[in-house]
Amino acid sequence: MSKTIGFHDIRIILCPADKNERLDVAISKHTPLSRRRIRIAIDDGGVYVNKRRCRKAGGKVRGNERIRLVVLENETLVPFAAQQILWQENNLLLINKFTGQYAQEALHRSRGTLPAEIAAHLGLQGEAARLLRPVHRLDRATSGLMLFSTSPEQLNHLQAQWRNSVEKTYLAVVEPAPEWETRRITDSIGKQRNRLGCYRVDEQGRACDTSAEVIERRGKRVLLKLTPHTGRTHQLRVHLAAEGCPILGDSRYAGKPHARMMLHAYRLCVQPPALTEIHRWEIAPDTIRKEDWQW
Repeated sequence: MSKTIGFHDIRIILCPADKNERLDVAISKHTPLSRRRIRIAIDDGGVYVNKRRCRKAGGKVRGNERIRLVVLENETLVPFAAQQILWQENNLLLINKFTGQYAQEALHRSRGTLPAEIAAHLGLQGEAARLLRPVHRLDRATSGLMLFSTSPEQLNHLQAQWRNSVEKTYLAVVEPAPEWETRRITDSIGKQRNRLGCYRVDEQGRACDTSAEVIERRGKRVLLKLTPHTGRTHQLRVHLAAEGCPILGDSRYAGKPHARMMLHAYRLCVQPPALTEIHRWEIAPDTIRKEDWQW
C-alpha cells in the first residue's frame, strides 16, 4: 500500500523563554514534530527563520523569532542521472527531466532539486553552483526537455527573448477523449491559485493560447500534441481540464489516477536572437525510461 503524502505548513513564534535553545529543540517545543523530523526539514531547506531559509539545526535562537516549517511527508525523490544530459555548450545545458524531479527549489526543499544535483554532478561549488538556474520551468510531474544556464547574463537574455524566439511542443495523454481532432484553446486563466494550488479559467484573467491536435486514439484515451503560444503556469493542464479532457494522472485538475502525469515536453526550438543560431531538440517520452510512458 502506498503511503499518503501529507503537506504541513506550520507557523509559530518562539517565546522569550526559548532564548539560547538550539533551533530544532525550540521548534520541537511548539510543534508535534519530533526533533529528528525537524532536523530533516532544516536539512531539506523547509525551515525559515524570520522569512529566511535556515540550515543550522544547532544554531542558537534569541526568542521571539517567527518560524515557518514546510514539510511534505513520504515524498519520493527521483535522483538525477548523468544520462539525462543531452547537450552542453558553453554556459548552457540541456537535460531530459524525469517526472518527479524538481526543476527548481520548492518551498519545502532546496536539497534534491535539479539545480543542486546537476551542480554536484558538474563539480560546481559555492557561487558557481548558486548561479546554475533553469532557463524555463516544468512542473515536477512533467517530463521532457529543459535548458539550464550557469551565466546570469545569458539567463536574463534568454528569458527576455523567450516569448518570441522559442517554440515548445508537448505530448499529453488525456481521458476522456475529446470529440475534436484539432482545437485552438484561448480561455483566459486567472492570476491567483485557489487554496488547493489550482488555477482556473477566468474571463478577467490573463490571455492564454494553446494549439491541440489528436495524434492517436485508444478507446477512451487520446494522445495529443500541444503547442502553447503563451507561457502561463499550468496553462496546458488548465486548458485541457476546461475542455473536459484532463491529463491522465493530473489529480490536481481532475485527471484520472495513473502512475504518472502524462505530460511530456518533447520538442524545443530556440532561434536567434535568443541564441546565435537555431537549435532544435526532440526526445520521445520513452527514450530513456520505457516503462514510464504506458497508456
